[in-house]
Amino acid sequence: MEKALQPPTRERRLNGVSAYLGDVASLIAELEAGQPASRIRTFSQVASDDVSIALRVLAEVEGLGIVVHGARGCAGALVRSRPGLPWAVTNLDQRDTILGADGNLARTLRRLHQRHRPWGIVVVATPVVAINNDDIQAVAQELSDELGIPVVELRTDGFRSRIGATGYDIASAALASLVPPQHGRRRDLINLLAFERGPGLTAVVQQLAGLGLEVNLVPAGAGQEAFAKAAQAVLSVAVFQDEADVLRRELDRLHRVPFLHLPPPIGAAGARRFVEAVAEATERPLPIRIDDRISTDLLEDRRVVIALPPSQALAVAELVVQFGGRIAGISVDWIDSLHVEGLKALTNAATVALHVGAGQAFELVNWLGKIEPDLLIGTPAAAATATRAGIAAVAIEGDDLLGTAGETRLATRIGRALAAQQIGFTAGAGTSAYRASWLKRSPDWHIKREVR
Repeated sequence: MEKALQPPTRERRLNGVSAYLGDVASLIAELEAGQPASRIRTFSQVASDDVSIALRVLAEVEGLGIVVHGARGCAGALVRSRPGLPWAVTNLDQRDTILGADGNLARTLRRLHQRHRPWGIVVVATPVVAINNDDIQAVAQELSDELGIPVVELRTDGFRSRIGATGYDIASAALASLVPPQHGRRRDLINLLAFERGPGLTAVVQQLAGLGLEVNLVPAGAGQEAFAKAAQAVLSVAVFQDEADVLRRELDRLHRVPFLHLPPPIGAAGARRFVEAVAEATERPLPIRIDDRISTDLLEDRRVVIALPPSQALAVAELVVQFGGRIAGISVDWIDSLHVEGLKALTNAATVALHVGAGQAFELVNWLGKIEPDLLIGTPAAAATATRAGIAAVAIEGDDLLGTAGETRLATRIGRALAAQQIGFTAGAGTSAYRASWLKRSPDWHIKREVR
């Protein structure tokens, strides 16, 4: 079995940025010039790390065993996972941390296999293991031979990366190593790379299947059979390619499955472009063109802030303009070189304000107070923050935006938010948890350039 690659952090591999507040054009210039200026936060509120995101990705795979090698708290992201998910934690204590816990790990692997009979197991090495220097790879190889199933090590970067999206990369590398080599290529089979399931993703699968293709969904909802077919696909395409970047690279490196670079299938036009590109790449007849976009002046020149993951935010920006709005600002968890072209495509990139910071609600509140937008479109957490600050907000997530129906969902929610605003209803307005004296400071008060 191919050993899982240890991808570099997002900062090293893609010049990723986790702290920034300024205009879009300035950051584009930094990214195109090479490595952007290193910025750190002197105070950080809360954010998902690479361990929690990697565990979230693994939890979406059907029948896959997960062993978290670390302290009990390191497995916290799995506590609310799917019922019946086969997972365990080695629960390292102080003695294990100092003297090593190879035997503990081997016993946990055997017990997990005996109880759940998974088709494969991923051992997640947490930062705790960096102290005792356990040889996880040796244990994984020994237990793989003994149990007759693939056992793969996933080594997190711990505190080396400030970008939680690095978790997508390390989980992808581990999952790609579970794909067995296959002979031959199926011209009617494609891999659709996605990390979360939902009705929106199902609609995209149905559209692609309408081309006469078999859509192999990996890794969300995938089981052993889907992983077994992945190496036979004629190509791979991702719903959100900034999340699936390492997975598509590894499928190409290990199995020569090429990747089709496409913006996400968000909205009617985005979904149509997505399906047409796949049809052309697989030499299928193009679907009948239907202009089912919503032509409306719904936003009536209102100033909008978008607070979503990067590729989603850039796709929604197109819909905001289509609805007659103006982009006042964009807030994202991280940004890197994969997003340069999307940033350039913004209609007013030179004047759009950009905030980069995962889980920094205190910065978001301050920044919104300076921008004073008419509406925020964002994740439920960002929308709640805006609402408490008295700003009309729309809460929406990635799956809700996918496909033609995603455009309708967004337009409907915008209409409701604006209607509530007109009658003066903004739930929780004026309940900010931050003192007025603090809000007088610059929003980037805690963002400093790192001195090397």
